[in-house]
Amino acid sequence: MNPKPAAADPVTDAAADGPVLYRVENSVAEITLNRPRSLNAINGAVHYGLLRLLEQAAADDAVRSVVIRGSGRAFSAGGDLKAVAAGEDVGHPKRLGQAIWDLPKPVIAAVHGYCLGQACEVAGVCDLTIAAASAVFGEVEVRHGWGPPLPITPYVLGLKQAKEVLLLGDMITAEVALQMGWVNRVVPDEDLDAEVAKITAQIAGLKPEAVAGNKKLINSRYEAAGFNPGA
Repeated sequence: MNPKPAAADPVTDAAADGPVLYRVENSVAEITLNRPRSLNAINGAVHYGLLRLLEQAAADDAVRSVVIRGSGRAFSAGGDLKAVAAGEDVGHPKRLGQAIWDLPKPVIAAVHGYCLGQACEVAGVCDLTIAAASAVFGEVEVRHGWGPPLPITPYVLGLKQAKEVLLLGDMITAEVALQMGWVNRVVPDEDLDAEVAKITAQIAGLKPEAVAGNKKLINSRYEAAGFNPGA
């Protein structure tokens, strides 16, 4: 039986707020996917909104870290299949991955509920991934007959575990994802915000040049081994 995230109260779309929300508080740029009725499925509006806001956060000297989260019951159910079927411009996932990879400030995925497909890859390319205990991960594209549009998972999980995830398309609990190295920490659902706040506060107390330099150092080692999220 596939795991399911904990139930939550019904939600409605925030009509006037747009598909992606942005706020800066205490040196943290918080980017929220805001299509709760669609479980924050990533369509063109979400994709291009994320790109624009990541660029905005990168240019703001007051921002020391970026947090990506989802509204409602999920982080995101992944790419918007209805938008793809309708032939809409849904953006280029590799471009989004490259934007997160190149951003000189730490990007943290705060994951609750479903984190599937393309959303799983977005969380994977983030520098840190913090998961609520009820979160569910999965590279489910193989169920629809295609592969991951952002090939980060083999680098995060390693050969055998990446093949299990990508060839079977199973959905995986947060605890198993932690054991696989897919996430950094798993906390009770009610502690997710506090854990993320603790991490961002720690980052804010460090020299930004050192943090940016260390991120670049780590990424450069993977690039030297042939990884490029935008390729």
